[in-house]
Amino acid sequence: MSYEIQELAENKLIILYILNRIDMPITGEQINRIISDNNLMNYFYLQQYLNELEESNFIKLKENKYVLSEFGLNALKLFFNHIQENIRKKIDEYIVINKEKFKQESQYVATYYKKSDNEFIANLQVIENDIVLIEINLNLVNAQQAKIVCDNWKQKSNDIYSYIIKALTPQK
Repeated sequence: MSYEIQELAENKLIILYILNRIDMPITGEQINRIISDNNLMNYFYLQQYLNELEESNFIKLKENKYVLSEFGLNALKLFFNHIQENIRKKIDEYIVINKEKFKQESQYVATYYKKSDNEFIANLQVIENDIVLIEINLNLVNAQQAKIVCDNWKQKSNDIYSYIIKALTPQK
């Protein structure tokens, strides 16, 4: 097998390995962080491999988060030994240290999109155990404002959620 094909296969197996070891849905950004923090491959190859793995049903993309499919798990089991042991160890250590942080990040979802020329929608959510606790859609006038709202959501969502609950429930 040529070096390029071997490297391509190993890189795809690394992505499958990460999804298997983290054992929860994660975003492309989080996969990229694992890959780049461990110097495993470049960003552009990662994006290409994620697309190819999704198209061939080795991974699934649900609500902007990747999960390992049964097909991908079977492939990983078959070719597990093609991933270098030192790389597996590096990934395992990284996941042990960062899994809780990734889990917390996935509880606060903030995205925005353009609805029309002067209208952007910021979709803000707090999710716990796959249950949406609160979801707010804000209509904003420009992308900059929508980005600021989304950036601030992670820090302020707990306070906002608590305020809404207090304001809407009767106090005796």
